[in-house]
Parts: sequence; structure tokens; C-alpha cells
Amino acid sequence: MRAFFLVVISALALSGCAVSYTPAKQSTNAFDEPAIGTITTAQIGDHLLRKGLIVEGEVLSLKSKASGFAYDILPGEYPQLGYTDTEKFFLPAGIIKNPLADPYQGMSVKNEDLTKVCVITVFGVRACYDAKFEIVKRATERDASFQQTLIYSGRVGSKINIGYREFSNSSARPAFNNDVEYDLSASKVIGYKGAQIEVIDANNSEITYKVIKSFK
Repeated sequence: MRAFFLVVISALALSGCAVSYTPAKQSTNAFDEPAIGTITTAQIGDHLLRKGLIVEGEVLSLKSKASGFAYDILPGEYPQLGYTDTEKFFLPAGIIKNPLADPYQGMSVKNEDLTKVCVITVFGVRACYDAKFEIVKRATERDASFQQTLIYSGRVGSKINIGYREFSNSSARPAFNNDVEYDLSASKVIGYKGAQIEVIDANNSEITYKVIKSFK
């Protein structure tokens, strides 16, 4: 995905009528839940603990196909590339071009008209079509996105099963995943990678617990 972004940006820079914009803003948000001391009940398959960083940016979420004579824009989510005072620009990954139409270099939405999506040609001309869309924040494909989590997997006798999972860029990291069995007759406090929870009650459908420590 990052390589594709570079190709698109390079194409914009090399075009005779290149679109000039300020790169899109992104935000990094940390999360660590539930809070220490919180008593929580979770079902099988639910997250017991979640900690990490998530990088978010705006995307154009197109609900249905926007069509015209020269271009069709397929429904989907298109990450923002940048913006000006009057317009936002998005990755032009889902455009179908009529063979007779000019090549395109970008896609945009004008601030003054939030009912249309525009295809920008290599000559700087905009072909704008009525469209149903919204501009929303989504997690982006960035190395800073990271998550650790514990998942409840049920109880057999005095033992409960907990799964540990790591995610980077919204993808699981199988080499760091693990499934662990804990014997509650030995201790009601269980831990993994610095995180600790006290099991108050557990059966084969849900668990009630208190957070003692989060992940390191």
C-alpha cells in the first residue's frame, strides 16, 4: 500500500498540470482498556485487555458507484492524500476510465459541494459526479499501529483458557500469538507479558474479572 501511495504521488508530481496540496493529517491515539481496578464481565471470544496505538486518517467512504460518461468510481474507501483550502484529495484507486477519456491523476471532493466526487485528469480538468459518500476517520496502514490483547476462550473444570494476540497495521502477528491454560485452583490471579487480572468468576460462557496491571 505504501509503495502504491508513492507511485500515485510521483505521478502527480510529474504531471504537467500537477495537483498541489498539503499532505493529509493523521492522528495517533493510545488506548489501554479496561482501566486498572475495573471489574468487567466478558463473553467467550471477547477481549479481556486491549492496549496499543492506532494511527487514524480520513477516508472517502463511497456508498455506491458514481457514474458518468468518462469515468466510473467504484464504491469503497479511499484514503486521503492531502488537502487545500477548498478541496480534499483522495487515492484514485477505484476509477474505471472510458477508453476515450483522458487519463486521470487524482480524485477529490470540493468543500463547497459535498454531494459530488470529482475525477481529476492529467490536464487538471475535473469531471464531477453526484455521489453518496461520507468522509470519516479510519485506521491507516502505518507501522505505528499496534495492539496487544487477551481473549477469553472458556473454562474446563478448574482451568481457563486465555489467548494472547498481537496486531500490527490491523494484521495479526502469528509468531507472537499464544494460547495459555491457567488453573484457578492454584491461583485466581493470572498474568501474561506483564498484564495481570484477578478472576472473580468464570464458566464456559463468560468471565468476571478485575484488572490489576496492564501490559508493560
